[in-house]
Amino acid sequence: MSPSYKDNDPGGWCGDPGRGAAMGRGTITDAEDSFSGKIFLRKVRLDSGGYDSNGTYFGWGSPLYWYANEDGTIDCMTRADSRAEAREIVLAQYPMAKVRR
Repeated sequence: MSPSYKDNDPGGWCGDPGRGAAMGRGTITDAEDSFSGKIFLRKVRLDSGGYDSNGTYFGWGSPLYWYANEDGTIDCMTRADSRAEAREIVLAQYPMAKVRR
C-alpha cells in the first residue's frame, strides 16, 4: 500500500482553509537514518500559479517532488531538476531505503 499525498495536507493557511492557501506543507522525518523500507517518490504537478492539486502554494522553481513511506514517519518535499536527482536527495538522508514510484 502506498502513502497518499493528501495525508499531510495542511488544509489552508495555518490549517484554516477559510484564511486562504497554505504555503508549503509540514515535513515529517520521524524515521531513523537507518530506515531500510520503501520510500515512494513522486513528482508533484503545480499549476501556472504554483499551487498543487490540494491548493497548497509552492511557487515556481525547479520541479517539486514528494517522498513518503507507508506508515507516515517520512513525508517530505524537495526540489530537484530530475527524478534521478530527487532520488539522490532521498538516499542521502536514508541510504538503506528502497526508493519506489
